[in-house]
Amino acid sequence: MKKNKEKRVRKPLKDLTLLDRFLFDTAMSVPEICHNMLSIILDDPHLPKIHYSIAEKTQEPFYDSRAVRLDLLAFDENDVVYDAEAQKKNTGRRNLKRRSRLYQSHIDVNLMEPGDLNFGRMNDVYIIFIAPFDLFGEKKYMYTFRMTCDEVPGMALNDGAVRIFLNTHGENDDEVSEELVEFLHFVEETPDDDKEIKNERVRELADQIDHLKSSQEVGVRYMRLWEEMEELKQEAIAEGKELGIEMGREEGRAEGRAEGREEGRAEGRAQGCAESHAKDIERLIKNTGWSIEKAMDILEIPVDERSLYIEMIGHMD
Repeated sequence: MKKNKEKRVRKPLKDLTLLDRFLFDTAMSVPEICHNMLSIILDDPHLPKIHYSIAEKTQEPFYDSRAVRLDLLAFDENDVVYDAEAQKKNTGRRNLKRRSRLYQSHIDVNLMEPGDLNFGRMNDVYIIFIAPFDLFGEKKYMYTFRMTCDEVPGMALNDGAVRIFLNTHGENDDEVSEELVEFLHFVEETPDDDKEIKNERVRELADQIDHLKSSQEVGVRYMRLWEEMEELKQEAIAEGKELGIEMGREEGRAEGRAEGREEGRAEGRAQGCAESHAKDIERLIKNTGWSIEKAMDILEIPVDERSLYIEMIGHMD
């Protein structure tokens, strides 16, 4: 096991891509960059000007509800709302789909004042996820979802809500614009030589990102944020030990071995460890106030196992 004082190596700012949260949030908090990126995604060079954008926006409408941290919340001149998220890790198909539903609901509930009954004034909303994996397995660069009627094919609800999932590994180049394809390739792996970018707007975006990376102010902010996050991680590890997380894991292994003698050693060990790890996650959430995803990041829970723990924690008292 690693010692608390051991630190990870900080990834240089120049090597970050738009899938790295810090660079994505920093870029999208600049209205000009935000506008450029959204206009490429929506294939709308005449997209209204962005007059308000904020990164790391937290929505918490009720005192006892789950807070939602949005990577970007932006408004254009027509008051259309955009939430854009960079999703680097695949936390499971079911998880990400339903997270998009949660994000939309939290945005919607904050769009109206208490007592306002004119729902027709609600803003149009776009929820956009950019990811380096294919959530739906159809090899598309873009999946766009709007409400439609099962009984009347082609009838749209037109409620103003759109959810878009972008996949940097799509293969349907002939079905989308060359601009979108080049943009998604740029998002995942920034070319060393921007001259390789053919599209004018994507090249402009690359220049904007290069400018951010060369900014001394951004560099200092990145270094400070990384140091703060590293300290938080080390504190969480130490706090976890104080809370008996390591002991819990040992108890889980023991319980797994005992059950294994009765119902199958392999199955028993797996079940015992899983229950123990779920308790570790729940304990860390309660004592730090962190989200379940952040707790699993800290405890280094494998991505392909996270849906199991989310379900187990959901059934705990």
